[in-house]
Amino acid sequence: MNRSSLDFLKPMFVSHFSDYSILVINQTTQNNLLQSDYPSVRVINSFEKGLSKSRNMALQNAKGELCVIADDDIQYKDDFQEKILRVFNENPDTAIAGFRVVNPEGTLFKKYPKARLINPDTLQLLSIMSVEMVLNKTVIHDEIKFDERFGLGAQFTMGEEGVFIFGLLNRGFKIIMEPEVLLQHPKEHTNLKISVSEKYYVQGAFIYKIFHKNYFMWLFVKIFFDLKQGKIKFGDIKTAWRAAAKGKKDLNRI
Repeated sequence: MNRSSLDFLKPMFVSHFSDYSILVINQTTQNNLLQSDYPSVRVINSFEKGLSKSRNMALQNAKGELCVIADDDIQYKDDFQEKILRVFNENPDTAIAGFRVVNPEGTLFKKYPKARLINPDTLQLLSIMSVEMVLNKTVIHDEIKFDERFGLGAQFTMGEEGVFIFGLLNRGFKIIMEPEVLLQHPKEHTNLKISVSEKYYVQGAFIYKIFHKNYFMWLFVKIFFDLKQGKIKFGDIKTAWRAAAKGKKDLNRI
């Protein structure tokens, strides 16, 4: 958002960023436009807000057949292109491949499958982050878009990756998880916390969007795991349940 220079691209790649085909969606104002002097780097200055809106604009205008969603705080490994090509040459009918990410210290960002998985189970699919995704536009074309009601800047501020992935899965597209490290990502900021009611307001909409008929079962599962991991307390259950119900109701109303 509000970039005035392409300098933020420099630390993202081992070689100069102009060696790559890049599309920047810069959400900004009309008096703060970003420009590119490199033929390989295209810029779209957008005057709308919302993470999912930005990603839909990127997918709609991307020229490449294989697309990565690149946050501006990551650093790609020097062989990331070769890894992507190898996976999709072996699996050309794959819509999305989810790769591994490491912390700056070189340790895995989270727990990943030890071997390649084709159409992983529900919990594994829900764990895929946008920076781990490589999208195959020759398979998905423009059929599936990010739901603009979800993601930063939208009414429901999280969950856009899961909604997108399950939209593909429910339409029969192939999704794989690949045990190859693609990039480095900084550790999550533990101080960025939201209240139980805010979190479960989004979760209620998210769970209903994805699981619909099994809404109550998956909401119970979510609450159970959050209790088990110490993310909420027993005294928070009533607040969480009511907030989820409001999120579900508001999604229906929209």
